[in-house]
Amino acid sequence: MAIVYGPLHSDDARGKLASSLVFMGWKGIKTVRQWLKPTNPKDADQGNIRCIFGGLGRAVGKIVAGESFATQLTDLDLIPAHQSKQSYLVQYIKDNLVAGKGATMTAAYAAQIASLSAGVTPTAWSGASVALGVTDFSLDYDTVHTFNKGLGLFLIAKAAVALSFTGAPYTNALAPISWTTTQIYLLANHFTA
Repeated sequence: MAIVYGPLHSDDARGKLASSLVFMGWKGIKTVRQWLKPTNPKDADQGNIRCIFGGLGRAVGKIVAGESFATQLTDLDLIPAHQSKQSYLVQYIKDNLVAGKGATMTAAYAAQIASLSAGVTPTAWSGASVALGVTDFSLDYDTVHTFNKGLGLFLIAKAAVALSFTGAPYTNALAPISWTTTQIYLLANHFTA
């Protein structure tokens, strides 16, 4: 219900009126707009996208500012002024490695899982992720079922190679998967040291 104030003939209204109008003040200006019921689709496609972004965000979030990996991002001048390292990397991975929307993104995710599983060290990716504190991520309404914690680290490694990071282990290509367990743990070490 909207509340109307009228001290000294300077009327003001705030709140929702009959599920159609919303009265508010913004920077001292009295405004009114149409009320729109918020939506939160919990369909499979939206669940998959949220699961992929949630898993990526958790993996990228383990990169400590000022440490080797973050320093390379800064030194290569990759992060735009308006973004954080986390938002930049998640966006880069989304746009280049799991590109698409809805079912297309889910298919790209499945292709990346297949690429990870085809390698000789899929358990090393998972083990390094556990050492960093990355966990699997899922939602009740996705069909991906779980964002693989090892895949998060694997996609970050693919992004680093594509972004021309220098030094070991980034000079080795990841297609086909050719990193050893030592190189995978070196990557994980660059997140925090």
